[in-house]
Amino acid sequence: MIQIDLSGKAILLTGAMGAIAEHMVKRLHAAGAMLVLIDLKPPSEGHAMLRAWKVPEASYVYHSLDITDSATLTCVVDDSFERFPGVDTVLGHAGGCGLHPFATTSEAEFERVFRFNFLAQVCLTRAVFAQWVRRKTAGHLIFTSSYVARVPHTQIPAYASAKAALENFARCMALEYASHGIRVNVISPGNVAAGSSLKVFEEDAAYREFVLRVTLGKRNSPESIADAFVYLCSPMGSEISGQILSADYGSGIGNRL
Repeated sequence: MIQIDLSGKAILLTGAMGAIAEHMVKRLHAAGAMLVLIDLKPPSEGHAMLRAWKVPEASYVYHSLDITDSATLTCVVDDSFERFPGVDTVLGHAGGCGLHPFATTSEAEFERVFRFNFLAQVCLTRAVFAQWVRRKTAGHLIFTSSYVARVPHTQIPAYASAKAALENFARCMALEYASHGIRVNVISPGNVAAGSSLKVFEEDAAYREFVLRVTLGKRNSPESIADAFVYLCSPMGSEISGQILSADYGSGIGNRL
């Protein structure tokens, strides 16, 4: 088994208390990283979950906030860099949705889903890149997307559109900030047997049939997505930038099958 050592590395992670993030946190901690964790859950609940995951308090700092609040997010990012000036890896993982068919989704709800999954990531990027450029840090920003960014589905138009925008934004940033030594990549899961992906899988029969057909009856495990993140955080991924890593069990092949 390949052993990845992230000792001495500080990593900032948004959406840290989610079903997939649980395994990201566990694996990053096991590899020795110091974690700056951001999530909407209140501190008491976040700390209780981390104790259940056997992540000691000395290994993380927890911030409770809504990442769509750009001013608060920027303040937390700035404070995190003051405390951990060496932060060179940031994981923009927060996101998700339920079913929201276009005809029955209000304008406000459509915008809320899009803001959460895309515009909040733009704000995170702005705050983080300002720190990296000022500190001359060759940082690495990794977003979580979804295969639906490239394989359209019904009933999730705001989410799919936001993820498509996020992937193109990531490639634009990889080009624009290459001269600063900053890298940007995206991990694109398929249907993961956890979190919002599981909810949509269980509620939409047509979607469920599609997923099981194109993935040979299998879905991504959350552990496999966490492994993809740890790989990109490690020295093994040090020469990758501007890429979409599709850990999707073939879902991205889509209707071409």
